[in-house]
Amino acid sequence: MHILSAHNRSEFLATPQLVRFDFASGRNGFEPTLLVKADVVVLKYLTRGVRLQLMIAQTYGDRLIYSLIVHDDPTSPGIIWSVLEREEERQALLGLAEGKPLQVFLFNELAINVAWAEMEVAVAGNRLGSLSAYAGLGKFDHSGVVARVDDIYTALRDGKVADPTMLLIDLPAVPEWHQVRNSLITSRSGVSEMNLFDLDEGRQQEKLVIWLADNLHPDVIIDQPQIMKSGRFRELTDILLGYSGGTFIFESKALKLFNRPELPDRTKLSKNVLASIKKGLKQLKGAARQIRDGATIYDLDGREQEVERTQPIHAIILVPDLRLLPPKFGFDMMVEFVKATRGYLHILDPSELLRIVQIVEGLVRRSESQTITPMMALDSRFIERAETCVEAQSLNVEIITRFEAAF
Repeated sequence: MHILSAHNRSEFLATPQLVRFDFASGRNGFEPTLLVKADVVVLKYLTRGVRLQLMIAQTYGDRLIYSLIVHDDPTSPGIIWSVLEREEERQALLGLAEGKPLQVFLFNELAINVAWAEMEVAVAGNRLGSLSAYAGLGKFDHSGVVARVDDIYTALRDGKVADPTMLLIDLPAVPEWHQVRNSLITSRSGVSEMNLFDLDEGRQQEKLVIWLADNLHPDVIIDQPQIMKSGRFRELTDILLGYSGGTFIFESKALKLFNRPELPDRTKLSKNVLASIKKGLKQLKGAARQIRDGATIYDLDGREQEVERTQPIHAIILVPDLRLLPPKFGFDMMVEFVKATRGYLHILDPSELLRIVQIVEGLVRRSESQTITPMMALDSRFIERAETCVEAQSLNVEIITRFEAAF
């Protein structure tokens, strides 16, 4: 397991995906280490053995960009990048240039280390060493860099340049990815385990909600809430959160990648997600009606649970990656849901849900009255999100909130 430094942890929680080299103390002293944060879809492609490359390029004067190229799509591979800023990153690259094994640690959307592996990387010549040795350090404004990264990769991929300031390294296949086990002891003394390799991929995505919701201290959090129907218990929805002012219901729609003999491209994944969203909409409409109509709700132990039923319900479809959806998507579903239930419909991925929870925690900390609770702030934030969706005529939105620094 790799425990992030305070510097890296702050960056990993603030950024949906990135890579960072580190020169970390390990079994063989200080080792070149690559830290990768990405959404669960990319992590599963990584652990299923898709082709990987490391791209290094000098740009913006003496600054160095490094990128992990993940060939998860035949026409448009994923590129996860950073600009070298710290001496630890330089030492890691120099160690890699000397032939030292590379330790790779994977982090999910919540910046939790979920897997690791060791790579023996073959680096020809001395360009990596020379580029790293003379690279500039210090903070760098990352805005606008992504277009430069794309241009560098296109030039290297197409073989149009033989530039000594650019380098593309093929990374070896990983013989084995090792699972890192993580367990959350919830505020209600429950245990929730995170396992990237669990074949029940939908269940793992649900656990991300539980991990985040525990920080919000809801009055009610029910994992797999049940109702009685035709003399037997049936699942109402995947997760229910509640407090005195409202109720939130979640349907998790994961992509089953570990059970497929061949990995699909992103076009196929998009079709799968769109189909699952339609199913989720139907399930959430039914669950919202049951709650509104007064159905008794139980937890998995058969204990009756009280939930708020008078306020508009927030219904959330959780998908692995919002980028798999068209930019303008789902507004007609939102209108349909409002008419059927008088509630709000949202579509999120884990990164967006994390961002919302972080904003909620920031709002609570900055509350002058100290009377706002995390669940109140969450309710308010989802209402603002719904208003933004109406303005955008789409459920596929990402909202960035920045707080002014206190002086």
